[in-house]
Amino acid sequence: MTRKSSIAVIVVNFNTADLAIRAVESVLSRDHGGHDVEIHLVDNASPKEDGARFSEEHKARGWGDRVTLWCETTNHGFGRGNNLVLKSLATRAAPPDYAFLLNPDARLENDAVSSLADFLDHTPKAGAVGAGISHADGRPAVAAFRFPGMLTEIERVVNFGPVNRLLRNFRGALPPDWPAGPVDWVSGAAVMFRLSAVKDVSYFDPVFFLYFEEVDLMRRLSERGWEVHYRPEAQVLHAEGSSTQIVVQERRPAYLYRSWRRYFSKQGRLYAVMVALTVMLASALGLLIARVLRRPPQVPRHFFRDHARYVLAPLLGLRRDLDYDADMVRVLPLHGLINANPKGIGYLSLIAEDYRTHNRELFSQGFWTLFWHRFGNLRMSVRPRLLRAPMTLIYQVMYKLTQWFCGIDLPYSVVVGRRVRLEHFGGMILIAKQIGDDVIIRQNTTIGIAHATHAARPVIEDGAEIGAGAAIIGDVVVGAGACIGANAVVTSDIPPGETYVGVPARPIIRGDQGKTHA
Repeated sequence: MTRKSSIAVIVVNFNTADLAIRAVESVLSRDHGGHDVEIHLVDNASPKEDGARFSEEHKARGWGDRVTLWCETTNHGFGRGNNLVLKSLATRAAPPDYAFLLNPDARLENDAVSSLADFLDHTPKAGAVGAGISHADGRPAVAAFRFPGMLTEIERVVNFGPVNRLLRNFRGALPPDWPAGPVDWVSGAAVMFRLSAVKDVSYFDPVFFLYFEEVDLMRRLSERGWEVHYRPEAQVLHAEGSSTQIVVQERRPAYLYRSWRRYFSKQGRLYAVMVALTVMLASALGLLIARVLRRPPQVPRHFFRDHARYVLAPLLGLRRDLDYDADMVRVLPLHGLINANPKGIGYLSLIAEDYRTHNRELFSQGFWTLFWHRFGNLRMSVRPRLLRAPMTLIYQVMYKLTQWFCGIDLPYSVVVGRRVRLEHFGGMILIAKQIGDDVIIRQNTTIGIAHATHAARPVIEDGAEIGAGAAIIGDVVVGAGACIGANAVVTSDIPPGETYVGVPARPIIRGDQGKTHA
Protein backbone atom coordinates (compact mmCIF):
# COMPACT_ATOMS: atom_id res chain seq x y z
CA MET A 1 0.00 0.00 0.00
CA THR A 2 1.39 3.42 -0.99
CA ARG A 3 2.06 5.73 1.94
CA LYS A 4 -0.09 8.84 2.00
CA SER A 5 1.88 12.05 2.34
CA SER A 6 1.68 14.01 5.60
CA ILE A 7 0.65 17.65 5.85
CA ALA A 8 1.04 20.38 8.46
CA VAL A 9 -1.56 23.15 8.17
CA ILE A 10 -0.34 26.50 9.54
CA VAL A 11 -2.69 29.35 10.43
CA VAL A 12 -1.02 32.59 11.59
CA ASN A 13 -3.51 34.86 13.34
CA PHE A 14 -3.61 38.51 14.36
CA ASN A 15 -6.83 39.90 15.83
CA THR A 16 -9.14 37.59 13.87
CA ALA A 17 -9.93 34.92 16.48
CA ASP A 18 -13.44 34.06 15.27
CA LEU A 19 -12.30 33.69 11.66
CA ALA A 20 -9.19 31.72 12.65
CA ILE A 21 -11.33 29.25 14.62
CA ARG A 22 -13.58 28.81 11.57
CA ALA A 23 -10.47 28.22 9.44
CA VAL A 24 -9.26 25.51 11.82
CA GLU A 25 -12.71 23.91 11.95
CA SER A 26 -12.91 23.86 8.15
CA VAL A 27 -9.75 21.73 8.14
CA LEU A 28 -10.84 19.46 10.99
CA SER A 29 -14.22 18.78 9.36
CA ARG A 30 -12.67 16.90 6.40
CA ASP A 31 -10.81 13.60 6.16
CA HIS A 32 -8.37 14.86 3.47
CA GLY A 33 -8.38 11.66 1.47
CA GLY A 34 -6.51 9.70 4.10
CA HIS A 35 -3.57 12.10 4.34
CA ASP A 36 -2.12 12.58 7.81
CA VAL A 37 -2.96 16.20 8.71
CA GLU A 38 -1.92 18.22 11.76
CA ILE A 39 -2.78 21.87 12.46
CA HIS A 40 -0.64 24.62 13.98
CA LEU A 41 -2.43 27.78 15.10
CA VAL A 42 -0.07 30.71 15.75
CA ASP A 43 -1.26 33.84 17.52
CA ASN A 44 1.00 36.80 16.78
CA ALA A 45 0.52 38.58 20.14
CA SER A 46 -2.96 39.84 19.24
CA PRO A 47 -3.89 42.77 21.52
CA LYS A 48 -7.41 41.34 21.82
CA GLU A 49 -6.05 38.34 23.77
CA ASP A 50 -6.76 35.89 20.94
CA GLY A 51 -4.21 33.47 22.41
CA ALA A 52 -6.25 33.05 25.59
CA ARG A 53 -9.38 32.61 23.48
CA PHE A 54 -7.69 29.86 21.46
CA SER A 55 -6.69 28.01 24.63
CA GLU A 56 -10.31 28.09 25.82
CA GLU A 57 -11.66 26.95 22.45
CA HIS A 58 -9.02 24.21 22.22
CA LYS A 59 -10.40 22.61 25.37
CA ALA A 60 -14.07 23.34 24.69
CA ARG A 61 -13.99 21.95 21.14
CA GLY A 62 -11.85 18.94 22.01
CA TRP A 63 -9.18 19.68 19.44
CA GLY A 64 -6.66 17.58 21.38
CA ASP A 65 -3.40 16.69 19.71
CA ARG A 66 -4.82 17.53 16.27
CA VAL A 67 -4.15 21.24 16.91
CA THR A 68 -0.99 22.74 18.40
CA LEU A 69 -1.18 26.30 19.72
CA TRP A 70 1.67 28.78 19.46
CA CYS A 71 0.76 31.76 21.64
CA GLU A 72 3.49 34.30 20.92
CA THR A 73 4.35 37.43 22.89
CA THR A 74 5.69 39.25 19.80
CA ASN A 75 3.98 40.05 16.52
CA HIS A 76 6.38 38.35 14.11
CA GLY A 77 4.45 39.20 10.95
CA PHE A 78 3.39 36.60 8.39
CA GLY A 79 6.67 35.11 7.17
CA ARG A 80 8.43 34.95 10.52
CA GLY A 81 5.26 33.63 12.17
CA ASN A 82 5.20 30.75 9.69
CA ASN A 83 8.95 30.25 10.09
CA LEU A 84 8.47 29.43 13.77
CA VAL A 85 6.47 26.35 12.80
CA LEU A 86 8.29 25.47 9.57
CA LYS A 87 11.69 25.36 11.25
CA SER A 88 10.33 23.33 14.15
CA LEU A 89 8.76 20.82 11.75
CA ALA A 90 12.01 20.49 9.80
CA THR A 91 13.93 19.44 12.92
CA ARG A 92 11.75 16.38 13.51
CA ALA A 93 13.15 12.94 12.89
CA ALA A 94 10.25 12.41 10.47
CA PRO A 95 9.02 15.84 9.33
CA PRO A 96 5.75 16.20 7.39
CA ASP A 97 6.02 16.17 3.62
CA TYR A 98 4.11 19.38 3.02
CA ALA A 99 3.09 22.58 4.80
CA PHE A 100 -0.23 24.19 3.86
CA LEU A 101 -0.42 27.88 4.75
CA LEU A 102 -4.00 29.02 5.31
CA ASN A 103 -4.95 32.59 6.17
CA PRO A 104 -7.03 32.99 9.34
CA ASP A 105 -9.69 34.77 7.26
CA ALA A 106 -9.91 31.83 4.83
CA ARG A 107 -11.59 28.44 4.98
CA LEU A 108 -11.74 25.29 2.88
CA GLU A 109 -14.64 25.03 0.43
CA ASN A 110 -13.81 21.50 -0.76
CA ASP A 111 -11.08 18.86 -0.31
CA ALA A 112 -8.45 21.46 -1.20
CA VAL A 113 -5.78 20.05 1.12
CA SER A 114 -5.90 16.55 -0.35
CA SER A 115 -6.16 17.93 -3.89
CA LEU A 116 -3.01 20.01 -3.50
CA ALA A 117 -1.14 17.23 -1.69
CA ASP A 118 -2.02 14.70 -4.41
CA PHE A 119 -0.71 17.15 -7.01
CA LEU A 120 2.62 17.53 -5.18
CA ASP A 121 2.81 13.74 -4.81
CA HIS A 122 2.76 13.40 -8.60
CA THR A 123 4.81 16.51 -9.47
CA PRO A 124 8.26 16.13 -7.87
CA LYS A 125 9.59 19.35 -9.43
CA ALA A 126 6.84 21.44 -7.81
CA GLY A 127 7.96 23.29 -4.70
CA ALA A 128 4.64 25.07 -4.16
CA VAL A 129 1.06 24.91 -5.38
CA GLY A 130 -1.68 27.44 -4.76
CA ALA A 131 -5.44 26.98 -4.43
CA GLY A 132 -8.21 28.80 -6.26
CA ILE A 133 -9.70 31.53 -4.07
CA SER A 134 -13.21 32.97 -3.91
CA HIS A 135 -14.53 36.09 -2.23
CA ALA A 136 -17.10 35.81 0.55
CA ASP A 137 -19.88 36.48 -2.00
CA GLY A 138 -18.68 33.63 -4.22
CA ARG A 139 -16.93 35.68 -6.89
CA PRO A 140 -13.57 34.20 -8.00
CA ALA A 141 -10.58 36.16 -6.75
CA VAL A 142 -7.14 36.69 -8.22
CA ALA A 143 -4.82 34.01 -6.83
CA ALA A 144 -2.03 33.64 -9.43
CA PHE A 145 0.48 36.28 -10.46
CA ARG A 146 3.52 37.30 -12.47
CA PHE A 147 6.59 38.47 -10.58
CA PRO A 148 6.63 42.25 -9.99
CA GLY A 149 8.90 44.23 -12.29
CA MET A 150 9.20 47.61 -13.98
CA LEU A 151 6.39 47.07 -16.50
CA THR A 152 4.06 45.24 -14.11
CA GLU A 153 4.35 48.19 -11.71
CA ILE A 154 3.57 50.72 -14.46
CA GLU A 155 0.51 48.72 -15.51
CA ARG A 156 -0.63 48.49 -11.89
CA VAL A 157 -0.46 52.16 -10.96
CA VAL A 158 -1.43 54.03 -14.17
CA ASN A 159 -4.93 52.44 -14.32
CA PHE A 160 -5.72 53.77 -17.82
CA GLY A 161 -7.31 51.58 -20.48
CA PRO A 162 -4.91 52.16 -23.40
CA VAL A 163 -1.86 51.69 -21.17
CA ASN A 164 -3.35 48.61 -19.51
CA ARG A 165 -4.10 47.05 -22.89
CA LEU A 166 -0.62 47.84 -24.17
CA LEU A 167 0.93 46.15 -21.14
CA ARG A 168 -1.62 43.35 -20.75
CA ASN A 169 1.10 40.70 -21.12
CA PHE A 170 2.94 42.24 -18.18
CA ARG A 171 -0.04 42.51 -15.85
CA GLY A 172 0.99 41.25 -12.41
CA ALA A 173 -2.39 39.88 -11.39
CA LEU A 174 -3.55 37.06 -13.66
CA PRO A 175 -7.30 36.82 -14.38
CA PRO A 176 -9.43 34.98 -11.79
CA ASP A 177 -10.29 32.32 -14.41
CA TRP A 178 -6.63 31.56 -15.14
CA PRO A 179 -6.27 27.83 -15.87
CA ALA A 180 -4.27 25.31 -13.86
CA GLY A 181 -0.58 25.21 -14.58
CA PRO A 182 2.81 26.74 -13.72
CA VAL A 183 2.85 30.43 -12.72
CA ASP A 184 5.39 32.81 -11.17
CA TRP A 185 3.75 32.95 -7.75
CA VAL A 186 0.45 32.28 -6.00
CA SER A 187 -1.44 33.87 -3.15
CA GLY A 188 -0.08 33.16 0.31
CA ALA A 189 -3.66 32.94 1.61
CA ALA A 190 -3.86 29.27 0.60
CA VAL A 191 -0.64 27.71 -0.63
CA MET A 192 0.98 24.33 -0.03
CA PHE A 193 4.77 24.05 0.06
CA ARG A 194 6.98 21.03 -0.18
CA LEU A 195 8.78 21.30 3.17
CA SER A 196 12.10 20.18 1.71
CA ALA A 197 11.85 22.94 -0.92
CA VAL A 198 11.20 25.64 1.67
CA LYS A 199 14.13 24.39 3.71
CA ASP A 200 16.25 24.39 0.54
CA VAL A 201 15.80 28.18 0.23
CA SER A 202 16.09 28.89 4.00
CA TYR A 203 12.38 29.55 4.62
CA PHE A 204 10.75 33.00 4.51
CA ASP A 205 13.23 35.86 4.55
CA PRO A 206 12.79 37.55 7.96
CA VAL A 207 13.40 41.04 6.53
CA PHE A 208 9.73 41.08 5.46
CA PHE A 209 7.21 41.87 8.18
CA LEU A 210 4.14 41.70 5.96
CA TYR A 211 3.63 41.74 2.17
CA PHE A 212 6.04 40.47 -0.51
CA GLU A 213 7.33 37.66 1.72
CA GLU A 214 5.58 34.95 -0.30
CA VAL A 215 6.58 36.61 -3.60
CA ASP A 216 10.20 36.63 -2.49
CA LEU A 217 10.05 33.02 -1.29
CA MET A 218 8.58 31.77 -4.57
CA ARG A 219 11.09 33.76 -6.59
CA ARG A 220 13.90 32.06 -4.64
CA LEU A 221 12.22 28.68 -5.21
CA SER A 222 12.18 29.37 -8.96
CA GLU A 223 15.83 30.41 -8.91
CA ARG A 224 16.66 27.07 -7.27
CA GLY A 225 14.83 25.15 -10.00
CA TRP A 226 11.54 24.48 -8.17
CA GLU A 227 8.24 25.02 -9.97
CA VAL A 228 5.24 26.96 -8.63
CA HIS A 229 1.81 25.81 -9.80
CA TYR A 230 -1.77 27.04 -9.61
CA ARG A 231 -4.66 24.57 -9.11
CA PRO A 232 -8.02 26.41 -9.13
CA GLU A 233 -9.99 23.21 -8.55
CA ALA A 234 -8.77 23.31 -4.93
CA GLN A 235 -11.18 25.90 -3.56
CA VAL A 236 -10.76 28.24 -0.58
CA LEU A 237 -13.02 31.10 0.48
CA HIS A 238 -11.11 34.21 1.58
CA ALA A 239 -12.43 37.31 3.40
CA GLU A 240 -9.43 39.31 2.19
CA GLY A 241 -7.91 41.98 4.40
CA SER A 242 -9.65 41.10 7.66
CA SER A 243 -6.40 41.45 9.62
CA THR A 244 -4.83 44.39 7.81
CA GLN A 245 -7.95 46.34 6.74
CA ILE A 246 -6.24 47.64 3.57
CA VAL A 247 -8.56 49.81 1.43
CA VAL A 248 -7.47 51.05 -2.01
CA GLN A 249 -7.60 54.79 -1.32
CA GLU A 250 -6.60 54.60 2.34
CA ARG A 251 -3.09 55.33 3.52
CA ARG A 252 -0.80 52.30 3.35
CA PRO A 253 1.14 51.18 6.44
CA ALA A 254 4.88 51.86 6.48
CA TYR A 255 5.72 48.15 6.48
CA LEU A 256 4.15 47.75 3.02
CA TYR A 257 6.51 50.34 1.55
CA ARG A 258 9.47 48.80 3.36
CA SER A 259 8.59 45.35 2.04
CA TRP A 260 8.30 46.75 -1.51
CA ARG A 261 11.73 48.35 -1.16
CA ARG A 262 13.34 45.22 0.27
CA TYR A 263 11.90 43.01 -2.47
CA PHE A 264 13.18 45.17 -5.35
CA SER A 265 16.49 45.85 -3.60
CA LYS A 266 17.26 42.14 -3.85
CA GLN A 267 17.39 42.58 -7.63
CA GLY A 268 19.99 45.33 -7.35
CA ARG A 269 19.92 48.75 -5.75
CA LEU A 270 20.16 50.66 -9.03
CA TYR A 271 17.26 48.67 -10.47
CA ALA A 272 15.22 49.31 -7.32
CA VAL A 273 15.86 53.06 -7.62
CA MET A 274 14.78 53.02 -11.27
CA VAL A 275 11.56 51.15 -10.47
CA ALA A 276 10.84 53.38 -7.46
CA LEU A 277 11.21 56.55 -9.56
CA THR A 278 9.13 55.03 -12.34
CA VAL A 279 6.34 54.09 -9.92
CA MET A 280 6.23 57.63 -8.56
CA LEU A 281 6.02 59.14 -12.06
CA ALA A 282 3.46 56.58 -13.24
CA SER A 283 1.36 57.17 -10.11
CA ALA A 284 1.38 60.91 -10.79
CA LEU A 285 0.24 60.21 -14.34
CA GLY A 286 -2.48 57.87 -13.10
CA LEU A 287 -3.70 60.48 -10.62
CA LEU A 288 -3.81 63.15 -13.33
CA ILE A 289 -5.77 60.86 -15.68
CA ALA A 290 -8.22 59.97 -12.90
CA ARG A 291 -8.90 63.65 -12.21
CA VAL A 292 -9.35 64.48 -15.91
CA LEU A 293 -11.79 61.56 -16.32
CA ARG A 294 -13.40 62.35 -12.94
CA ARG A 295 -12.79 58.88 -11.58
CA PRO A 296 -11.86 57.91 -8.03
CA PRO A 297 -8.06 57.96 -7.70
CA GLN A 298 -6.31 54.62 -7.22
CA VAL A 299 -3.32 56.26 -5.54
CA PRO A 300 -3.38 55.71 -1.76
CA ARG A 301 -3.60 58.71 0.52
CA HIS A 302 -0.16 60.27 1.28
CA PHE A 303 1.39 57.93 -1.30
CA PHE A 304 3.98 60.37 -2.64
CA ARG A 305 5.15 61.40 0.83
CA ASP A 306 5.32 57.81 2.10
CA HIS A 307 6.90 56.42 -1.07
CA ALA A 308 9.61 59.09 -0.90
CA ARG A 309 10.21 58.52 2.83
CA TYR A 310 10.19 54.73 3.05
CA VAL A 311 11.37 53.76 -0.46
CA LEU A 312 13.24 56.44 -2.38
CA ALA A 313 15.14 58.20 0.39
CA PRO A 314 16.63 54.99 1.88
CA LEU A 315 17.51 53.67 -1.59
CA LEU A 316 19.30 56.91 -2.47
CA GLY A 317 21.12 57.00 0.86
CA LEU A 318 19.35 60.20 1.91
CA ARG A 319 17.67 58.63 4.92
CA ARG A 320 18.35 55.66 7.16
CA ASP A 321 15.17 53.75 7.79
CA LEU A 322 15.72 52.84 11.45
CA ASP A 323 12.15 52.06 12.41
CA TYR A 324 12.76 48.38 13.21
CA ASP A 325 10.37 46.62 15.55
CA ALA A 326 11.88 44.93 18.60
CA ASP A 327 11.87 41.46 17.05
CA MET A 328 13.60 42.69 13.90
CA VAL A 329 16.59 43.73 16.02
CA ARG A 330 16.90 40.08 17.07
CA VAL A 331 16.77 38.57 13.60
CA LEU A 332 18.23 41.07 11.14
CA PRO A 333 21.81 42.02 10.38
CA LEU A 334 21.72 45.70 11.35
CA HIS A 335 24.80 46.77 9.34
CA GLY A 336 25.79 49.05 12.23
CA LEU A 337 22.85 51.41 11.85
CA ILE A 338 22.07 51.65 15.56
CA ASN A 339 23.57 51.21 19.00
CA ALA A 340 22.64 47.56 19.59
CA ASN A 341 24.15 47.27 23.07
CA PRO A 342 21.75 45.63 25.56
CA LYS A 343 18.99 47.88 26.87
CA GLY A 344 18.42 48.56 30.54
CA ILE A 345 22.08 48.86 31.51
CA GLY A 346 24.53 51.74 31.09
CA TYR A 347 27.71 51.45 29.07
CA LEU A 348 30.11 51.50 32.04
CA SER A 349 27.95 49.05 33.99
CA LEU A 350 27.92 46.78 30.93
CA ILE A 351 31.73 46.87 30.71
CA ALA A 352 31.99 46.10 34.43
CA GLU A 353 29.60 43.17 34.01
CA ASP A 354 31.71 41.80 31.13
CA TYR A 355 34.80 42.14 33.35
CA ARG A 356 33.16 40.12 36.14
CA THR A 357 31.90 37.53 33.61
CA HIS A 358 35.51 36.93 32.56
CA ASN A 359 36.61 36.25 36.19
CA ARG A 360 37.95 39.79 36.63
CA GLU A 361 40.91 38.96 34.42
CA LEU A 362 42.07 42.30 33.06
CA PHE A 363 44.03 40.73 30.21
CA SER A 364 41.35 38.27 29.13
CA GLN A 365 41.10 38.29 25.34
CA GLY A 366 37.36 37.70 25.55
CA PHE A 367 36.86 40.74 27.79
CA TRP A 368 38.79 43.07 25.48
CA THR A 369 37.01 41.76 22.41
CA LEU A 370 33.68 42.59 24.04
CA PHE A 371 35.03 45.94 25.30
CA TRP A 372 35.68 47.17 21.77
CA HIS A 373 32.50 45.53 20.47
CA ARG A 374 30.49 47.54 23.03
CA PHE A 375 32.46 50.68 22.13
CA GLY A 376 31.70 50.17 18.44
CA ASN A 377 27.99 50.14 19.25
CA LEU A 378 28.18 53.05 21.71
CA ARG A 379 29.57 55.37 19.02
CA MET A 380 26.46 54.77 16.89
CA SER A 381 24.50 56.86 19.41
CA VAL A 382 26.51 59.91 18.31
CA ARG A 383 24.84 62.02 15.63
CA PRO A 384 25.73 63.32 13.09
CA ARG A 385 28.30 61.08 11.42
CA LEU A 386 30.95 63.81 11.31
CA LEU A 387 31.02 64.03 15.12
CA ARG A 388 31.21 60.24 15.29
CA ALA A 389 34.22 60.04 12.96
CA PRO A 390 36.98 60.12 15.66
CA MET A 391 35.27 57.31 17.61
CA THR A 392 34.89 55.34 14.37
CA LEU A 393 38.61 55.65 13.66
CA ILE A 394 39.46 54.42 17.17
CA TYR A 395 37.02 51.50 16.82
CA GLN A 396 38.34 50.43 13.42
CA VAL A 397 41.94 50.38 14.67
CA MET A 398 41.11 48.51 17.87
CA TYR A 399 38.81 46.06 16.06
CA LYS A 400 41.69 45.11 13.77
CA LEU A 401 44.13 44.84 16.69
CA THR A 402 41.66 42.60 18.51
CA GLN A 403 41.59 40.29 15.49
CA TRP A 404 45.41 40.19 15.36
CA PHE A 405 46.27 39.81 19.04
CA CYS A 406 43.19 38.07 20.47
CA GLY A 407 42.36 35.91 17.46
CA ILE A 408 38.65 36.81 17.73
CA ASP A 409 36.51 38.36 14.98
CA LEU A 410 33.34 39.90 16.47
CA PRO A 411 32.00 42.84 14.42
CA TYR A 412 29.99 45.44 16.31
CA SER A 413 27.00 44.78 14.00
CA VAL A 414 26.47 41.41 15.72
CA VAL A 415 23.81 41.88 18.42
CA VAL A 416 25.41 40.58 21.64
CA GLY A 417 23.54 40.14 24.92
CA ARG A 418 24.73 40.35 28.51
CA ARG A 419 27.14 38.08 30.42
CA VAL A 420 28.51 36.49 27.25
CA ARG A 421 31.71 34.57 28.00
CA LEU A 422 34.39 34.03 25.35
CA GLU A 423 36.51 31.32 26.93
CA HIS A 424 40.14 30.76 26.03
CA PHE A 425 41.03 32.58 22.82
CA GLY A 426 42.07 32.22 19.23
CA GLY A 427 40.44 31.13 16.01
CA MET A 428 37.01 32.59 16.81
CA ILE A 429 34.89 33.89 13.91
CA LEU A 430 31.65 35.08 15.49
CA ILE A 431 29.59 36.42 12.58
CA ALA A 432 26.14 35.80 14.07
CA LYS A 433 22.93 37.79 13.74
CA GLN A 434 22.47 37.70 17.48
CA ILE A 435 24.13 36.16 20.52
CA GLY A 436 21.83 36.04 23.53
CA ASP A 437 22.43 36.46 27.26
CA ASP A 438 24.60 34.05 29.30
CA VAL A 439 26.12 32.34 26.25
CA ILE A 440 29.48 30.55 26.52
CA ILE A 441 31.68 30.25 23.40
CA ARG A 442 35.03 28.46 23.35
CA GLN A 443 38.08 28.71 21.12
CA ASN A 444 38.31 27.89 17.39
CA THR A 445 34.56 28.39 16.95
CA THR A 446 33.07 29.53 13.66
CA ILE A 447 29.60 31.07 13.76
CA GLY A 448 28.20 32.13 10.39
CA ILE A 449 30.51 33.18 7.60
CA ALA A 450 33.32 35.69 7.40
CA HIS A 451 31.15 38.46 5.98
CA ALA A 452 29.39 40.56 8.57
CA THR A 453 26.65 41.89 6.26
CA HIS A 454 25.46 38.55 4.91
CA ALA A 455 21.84 37.77 5.84
CA ALA A 456 22.30 34.00 6.29
CA ARG A 457 23.73 34.17 9.81
CA PRO A 458 22.89 32.15 12.92
CA VAL A 459 21.02 33.22 16.03
CA ILE A 460 22.42 31.92 19.34
CA GLU A 461 19.70 32.13 21.98
CA ASP A 462 20.08 32.71 25.73
CA GLY A 463 22.12 30.26 27.76
CA ALA A 464 23.54 28.28 24.84
CA GLU A 465 26.99 26.73 25.21
CA ILE A 466 29.28 26.27 22.18
CA GLY A 467 32.16 23.78 22.41
CA ALA A 468 35.67 24.29 21.09
CA GLY A 469 36.07 23.94 17.33
CA ALA A 470 32.33 23.95 16.61
CA ALA A 471 31.02 25.40 13.34
CA ILE A 472 27.48 26.85 13.11
CA ILE A 473 26.68 27.74 9.53
CA GLY A 474 23.77 29.42 7.76
CA ASP A 475 20.44 30.92 8.79
CA VAL A 476 19.91 28.63 11.79
CA VAL A 477 18.81 29.07 15.39
CA VAL A 478 20.58 27.46 18.34
CA GLY A 479 17.80 27.27 20.95
CA ALA A 480 17.96 28.58 24.49
CA GLY A 481 20.05 26.39 26.78
CA ALA A 482 21.26 24.15 23.95
CA CYS A 483 24.76 22.65 24.05
CA ILE A 484 26.92 22.18 20.94
CA GLY A 485 29.71 19.65 21.41
CA ALA A 486 33.34 20.20 20.46
CA ASN A 487 34.05 20.11 16.70
CA ALA A 488 30.35 19.67 15.84
CA VAL A 489 29.07 21.09 12.54
CA VAL A 490 25.59 22.62 12.82
CA THR A 491 23.66 23.37 9.62
CA SER A 492 20.05 23.23 10.89
CA ASP A 493 18.13 24.55 13.89
CA ILE A 494 18.92 23.14 17.35
CA PRO A 495 15.87 22.88 19.64
CA PRO A 496 16.07 24.51 23.08
CA GLY A 497 17.78 22.53 25.82
CA GLU A 498 19.23 19.80 23.61
CA THR A 499 22.81 18.62 23.19
CA TYR A 500 24.16 18.05 19.67
CA VAL A 501 27.47 16.50 18.63
CA GLY A 502 29.14 15.19 15.50
CA VAL A 503 29.43 16.01 11.80
CA PRO A 504 26.73 16.82 10.92
CA ALA A 505 25.49 17.56 14.44
CA ARG A 506 22.95 15.10 15.86
CA PRO A 507 21.15 15.06 19.21
CA ILE A 508 22.35 12.89 22.07
CA ILE A 509 19.98 14.19 24.76
CA ARG A 510 16.34 14.82 23.97
CA GLY A 511 15.04 17.80 25.92
CA ASP A 512 11.66 19.43 26.24
CA GLN A 513 10.80 20.99 22.89
CA GLY A 514 9.04 23.84 24.64
CA LYS A 515 5.76 23.38 22.75
CA THR A 516 2.88 21.32 24.04
CA HIS A 517 -0.67 20.74 23.05
CA ALA A 518 -2.98 23.01 24.97
